[in-house]
Order: sequence, then C-alpha cells, then structure tokens
Amino acid sequence: MKPQTAQTCSTCRGSGWLVHSQDGIESVGPCPDCRSEERLRLLLKKAAIPPRYLDRGFKEYDLLSRQQEKAHLRASKYVEDFPNVPRGLLFHGPCGVGKTHLSVAILKTLIQEKMVAGTFVDEAELLRRLQYSYGPGSPETEREVMIPLSEIDLLVWDDLGTGRPTEWVQETIRTVINHRYTHKKLTILSTNWPLQAKTGSSTRSEQMKTAIKDTLEERIGRRLFSRIMEMCEVVQVEGPDYRTDIDKASRDFRQKKTESND
Repeated sequence: MKPQTAQTCSTCRGSGWLVHSQDGIESVGPCPDCRSEERLRLLLKKAAIPPRYLDRGFKEYDLLSRQQEKAHLRASKYVEDFPNVPRGLLFHGPCGVGKTHLSVAILKTLIQEKMVAGTFVDEAELLRRLQYSYGPGSPETEREVMIPLSEIDLLVWDDLGTGRPTEWVQETIRTVINHRYTHKKLTILSTNWPLQAKTGSSTRSEQMKTAIKDTLEERIGRRLFSRIMEMCEVVQVEGPDYRTDIDKASRDFRQKKTESND
C-alpha cells in the first residue's frame, strides 16, 4: 500500500470520493472533507493577500501602544462576532502602526475559520490595474476588475485616499463603495489621512486650506466620506512606526507596562 502523505485526505485516502451504503444500495459521492479543503484553498487564492502579509495573523501583531492593544482587541472581537456585525471597520492612523496587518488578519482568519469569501485590494495597485485595462493588450477589462470588488462578501480596501484625488479616481472609488453601501456589503478600510479638517477660526488661511485638502474627506469627496462613516466604525491606531523605530518603542512600552504593574 502506498504510504499516506500529509496532504492526502484521511477520510477518502486521497480519492476524492466516498462509497455510501443505504438499504443494501451503494452509491458514490464526493468527500466532504476534501471539498472543504479545496474550498479553503480557493478562497485564500481569491483573497489576493499580498505575499508580505500571508504569514501575519493576530498572534504576529506587535502591541507597542495602548491604542494598538485596543485596535487588536477590536479586530479580534470583530472576527468572533462575524457575521453578526452591523458594519465594517475603518482603521485610521499614521504609517507603520499595523493597519494593514490587522485588516489582513481579519480577512485571513474569517476565511480559515468561517469560510468567508473576501478579497484584499490596495488602492494604488487597483488604479494601476484599471488604467492598464483600457489598453489593447490588457488581459482584463475594467468590468472584470470592478465587479468582483463590488460583489464579494467582504472587501479589505487598503490605503484609502492614497490615489491622486482626480475626478476619475473619486468616481472609481465611489462606484465600488456606493454599490457596497446600497447592498449592505461589509468593508474593511484603512487610511493614513486625517479624516476631516479641524474646525476653528472662521477665517481660513492658506495653510488651513492646504490642511483641508490633505484629509480623507477632501480626497474622496464629502458625500462618499459620509457614507463610509455610516458603513464603518472608526478604529484609531496609534503607535511607533515598526519599520523605523520598533526596537526602541518596544523597549519603552514594555518598561512602562512593567512600571505600571509594580
């Protein structure tokens, strides 16, 4: 007998089929365990998670600030409660604090534990794909790029507002998000941009006008911003940039926790 490998299904011994007997009549049907494993592989492939984040889950997330701890807890609770969640999440904060990490951890865990159909998209990469789709040699059309993002059960949209805020970019984002809004599709978003300009003096200096332009609301448009605020719960993520100063930040944060526990 051929030895069974680690990837061979123990239920059907790798054949993909099972023999069922009822009332003396035998019938053959597909193995449910193989079906589950194959579906999981297809869901993970369809999720289009970037290679850098494939091995990053909740356990690999570095907790270097109180807000990161809170964000991690909220993301974990979101997975636990899914699909009984009223809306999506919007991770908001500076670069390098793990917004993408948490978004992917939610997506990957929901696929692995609850077989949720979801996909990841980076805004800059999406805009490049769409621009390329208009060319004669493109392997995919604009419709083939956009429809899956609109229809998928869970969409993770990374770096919202990173594209240059032209009318075309705003319309592209609006097309997907509006469809998901009207059809109550859950969406996980992340952004580095301040959400709105701070209101203050009634007279706006040139510096204030520039600050208003550098907000998510201005980059994607007020109407769409309003819908996203309804679609998603804002989760603030603050902490050190793990790409540049994670070692010092880790030491400092652990020292503070030790002192607070003494």
